[in-house]
Amino acid sequence: MVICANELPLPMLKRAVAASALVSLILGLSAVSAQGSVSFCIYGSGSCPACVQLKKFLMEEFGPEALKFNEVYGNETNAEKLALIYDLAFPNLPAHERYIPVTGVFCSGRLVAVVLGVPELDESFWRLLASQRDGILLVLHNGTTIRSEDQRLISSLEEIFGGAPSPTIPTTRTASEVLIPVTTAALADSVNPCTFSVFTALLLLSMSVGGKRRSLSVGGAFIAAVFMAYYALGLGLIRVFSSLPWLKYAVAVLGLAVGSYEVVTSLGGRFKSPLPDPLYRTTSRLVEWTSHAASVPLAFCAGLLISVTLLPCSSGPYLVATSLLAGLPRYKRLALLGMYNTIFVAPLVLILLVVGLLERRVRDVKVWRSKRLHVMNLVAGSLLIAICLWALLVS
Repeated sequence: MVICANELPLPMLKRAVAASALVSLILGLSAVSAQGSVSFCIYGSGSCPACVQLKKFLMEEFGPEALKFNEVYGNETNAEKLALIYDLAFPNLPAHERYIPVTGVFCSGRLVAVVLGVPELDESFWRLLASQRDGILLVLHNGTTIRSEDQRLISSLEEIFGGAPSPTIPTTRTASEVLIPVTTAALADSVNPCTFSVFTALLLLSMSVGGKRRSLSVGGAFIAAVFMAYYALGLGLIRVFSSLPWLKYAVAVLGLAVGSYEVVTSLGGRFKSPLPDPLYRTTSRLVEWTSHAASVPLAFCAGLLISVTLLPCSSGPYLVATSLLAGLPRYKRLALLGMYNTIFVAPLVLILLVVGLLERRVRDVKVWRSKRLHVMNLVAGSLLIAICLWALLVS
C-alpha cells in the first residue's frame, strides 16, 4: 500500500530541524562540486495532492521537459517498479510509511538522490539535491537523509527510474549571470524611437487641448498602462520560452537581424520606423483621439492598445530578455521582469518630469527628440546586437 505524503503532516519543529540538517549536509557535500543539468523522475498518482503539487512545482521551476511522471495507480508495471524502489532504497521502512511521490533526482544524467514524499517545496532545496556528488542521497519524507556509495544500488535504481528525462535544463544559469544582459536589453528598449515619438506626440496634443496639468495626468496613465501591458506580455513570453527552450536561439538570430537593420538605417543620419503602415496609422489615430479627449481612463486604455501596436518596433530586446529570464526560478523571473520594465518606462517618466517640474515646453522635447532619432536607433540596435551575440555564444 502507498500513502500520499501530505496525508500525514509532521510537527513543524521536527520538519524545520530535519530540513536544516539536510540543507547543511547537502551544502557541505556540494561546496566543491560543479553543477551539471538537473531533471526529475516521479513515481506517484494524479489522485495524490502531494504528487500533483510537487509535479506542478518542479515543472514551473525547472521546465516541463525536465520532468517525467509515472502513474502508479492502475499501472501494474509502474506499481511494481515503485515497490522495488522502496525495497532497494528504503528496505527497513514500514509499509505504512511508504509514501508517494517518490522522486529520482538526476544531475548530468546521473541519479544523485531519491526523495520520499515532499520534504520541501523550495527551489534551492531541489537544486542542491541535484548537485554532483559521489554516491547518492536517500531522503525520507521527514527530511532524514541517508548517504550511500553503493554503486550496485545506484545502478539498480537508475535502471528502475529509466534514466534522466531528456532534454535536461542547465542549472548553471543564475540571476547574477543574466542581470547584465537583461539590463542591456532593457536599456536598448528604453531608447526606442517609436515609443518616444508616440509619447511626446501624446503629451503635445493633450497639452494643447487640456493644459499642462491635464497632460501630466494623461501621460501618467499612459505610462502606467504601458508598464502593466509589457509586464503581462513578459509573463506570457517567459511561459512560452520555458516550454520551448530551443526557441531562444531562434529569437537571438532574429534579434541580430533586427539590430543590424536598425544600425544600417541609422548610419545615414535618418530613422526609418519598422512599423507596417496599417499599424502606424492605427497608432497615430489612437494618439490623436486620446489627446483630444484628454481623458485619463482613455489614456490608460490607449496605453494598453498602443503597447500592442508598437510591438514590431520594440519587441526585439524584450524577446531576448524574456528568453533569458525563462531559465530562472519564478520569483527571480518576476523581480527581473519588473526591473526590465522599470528601465523601459524610465525615459518616459523623465520626459513627464521635465515637462511638469522644469516647466519645459513639450514642443522643445519633441524638437530635441526629432533631431536625435537616428542616434537613439543606432544605440538601440547596437545594444540589441550585443545582447543577441551574448545569448548565442555564452548561454
